[in-house]
Formats: sequence, C-alpha cells, structure tokens
Amino acid sequence: MIRAYGAIRFDASSDASVEWEDYGAFYFVVPQVEFSELEEGSVLATTIAWDDSLSWTYQSAVDELQSTLHEISPCSVKVNRSTLQTAIVNLNHVPTKASWDLAVTQALRMIKGSQTELVKVVLARCSRYITDTCIDPLELLACLKVEGQNAYQFCIQPSDAPAFVGNSPEQLFHRKYLNISSEALAGTRARGKTRADDFQIGQELLLSIKEDTEFTIVRDSIKKKLEMICDEVVVNPSKALRKLPRVQHLSAQLAARLRNEDDEFDILNALHPSPAVCGLPTEEARQFIRDYEIFDRGMYAGPVGWFGGAESEFAVGIRSALLGKGYSTLVYAGAGIVEGTNPSFEWDELDLKASQFAKLLQYQEHHICYQEAGNMGTLI
Repeated sequence: MIRAYGAIRFDASSDASVEWEDYGAFYFVVPQVEFSELEEGSVLATTIAWDDSLSWTYQSAVDELQSTLHEISPCSVKVNRSTLQTAIVNLNHVPTKASWDLAVTQALRMIKGSQTELVKVVLARCSRYITDTCIDPLELLACLKVEGQNAYQFCIQPSDAPAFVGNSPEQLFHRKYLNISSEALAGTRARGKTRADDFQIGQELLLSIKEDTEFTIVRDSIKKKLEMICDEVVVNPSKALRKLPRVQHLSAQLAARLRNEDDEFDILNALHPSPAVCGLPTEEARQFIRDYEIFDRGMYAGPVGWFGGAESEFAVGIRSALLGKGYSTLVYAGAGIVEGTNPSFEWDELDLKASQFAKLLQYQEHHICYQEAGNMGTLI
C-alpha cells in the first residue's frame, strides 16, 4: 500500500510567511523507503516510480532505490532520549502579554455582544527560543517520544527547509474503510505533584463551568460535522479526563460509519478546523484570528498525518514547533476563549502547553533575556 505523509496549513487560503514558504498550502510526500514497527514485527516497504517517456526507466528507478538502500542500511542513529544538550539564551513572545490581554478582551466583548454569533475563538502564541547550539529535529523528536505517552509524535521537513516537529495528543480522525473515529479535546489543567493533588485538580476540571462550556462546544460541533458525512454518531465516553505527563484535558471519543468512501480531503474539509483550534462559528472565529493574530500559524493546528488505500489517520498539529536551520525555534501554543475566560489564566495555560519544549530546551530563568517583539521576522 502506498502512503502519503504530510500536513496542511491551519488556514490554507492565507499567504505563507517566509518561515513557512517551503511548505506551501499543503505538503505531502510518498517516501521512497518506509519502515513500520508493528506489534507482530517490522515492515520495510519501498516505492519506485518511472516514466519511459521521460527517459526514466523501470531499471533506472530500481537502480536508484538500491543505491538509496545501500546508503541507509548501515546507518545507525543514536540520540539522547532524555534531554537536548543546549540552553536557551533568548526568548520572546508574539503577541506580548499586553497585546494578548487586548486580543482576549476584544474576543470576550464580541462573544458577549449581540452583533455576532461568536461563542468561542482560539487564540495562539508564537514563542521564539534562541539556543546556544543548533537542535537536531530527530533528537527533539526522540525526546518528545519519551514525553509523549499515547500522543502523536511527528517530524516533517522539506528539503533544505525548517522542520515541523510536534507531540500532539489530539486525533482529528482515523478512517479504515467506512469506519471513522475522532476525538474532542478541550479544557486544560496541570498535573498534580501528588496522586491526591492530581485527583483534586482533575475533579476541579470536570466541575468547571467555563471548561465545560468550552468542551461542550468542541464535542457537539465535531459530532455535527461527522453527522454531515456519516450515519449515526456514537459518543462514548461523552466526557472524561485525558491525562498526559504535564497536563490533563477533558476528552470525548466519537465513532461513526461513513455513508460512502469519501476522498480524504473531503473528510479533512468537513472536520478541519474544529472549534478546538479555531472556534465557533468557524468562519467568524477564523476571521477574528486573521484580524488579531500577527503571526502565521503555518502548519500549527492544521491536519498532520497520512493517507493510503482504505485507511488514513490525521492528528491536529498542536504542541508543535518549527526548527530553523540555525539557532532559532518557534514554539506554538493556543488557548480557547469563551465567556468567563480570564486573559492571565489563559496566558499561563500557554506556558503550560509549551512547557515540554521549554524543558527539553533546558529552560532556565537566568539564561533568558526577555524581549518585547511585535514581529517574529524570519528564522535564523
């Protein structure tokens, strides 16, 4: 089975900034060599393409494949799976805290007002970390896998371009034949330092009116989106805690059966963007983001995954970063704004969601020179 792997911009109709220009509106590749680890064993699959009219014969394709396999077969990559040998020397955020507060206040004004139907919008932050050494994307990915625990780790890198690396806990959808599943994820709290503390924090999250409002918007909207292309949609559980190493969320699992074998991009178009990363109604929330976010999300919060044959799986590209070819890393995080939101609490939530990257980059308070910045510019 031939698979294509890649990602799509959060807002495919918007112009790409310099740091994202190599990705275009979407970026997918069919790998020449694909290695899969399965429960019952491992599989090495290869793909070749030829066109006699272009003087690229079947034998030429086979010869190139053999050369590629010869190059990679003796290769052994050893990476540090616990931490990166680097430190942060500079950090700035876009937006700044003051600009964030203004944007959230404006969003709340619109949500409470009667002139729009906006009930939720997700605002994001882009943080530029400057480190004292270059970071290898594969080393970062290996460290994220240790942090991951039942999440989607991914690394996408066009030739001579920055690498998009992430550790997303959120499934957009998984399809096998006509069966499809999805997940609603919203509401965030830190994990507790003790079992009792963790339980108490989880109960507070379950009972929070504000978090329940945000979660219900996400869950019910995804259910309606699935109902557009599926028969009966089952939600079970309808609300539960999803505990990750650093954070915990409210979560719901959705399952349904497609009415027909839609093209993957039809399914993506139906489900993306969800209120978990954009808002509700979708177009009003998307327009608010265009008006008030002063950086390009790129592939952040867009679909990331693969498709091929009768199966496909995509995650939501959150908890992610863009690694430049120098010493610069852009880390992205977002927070849902609904009635009852406190701007400062949501800012702290951004720090919490970005903390796995901060830890791996060896964040130390005294190593950092904070700068107010209005524009991220290009990657170093």
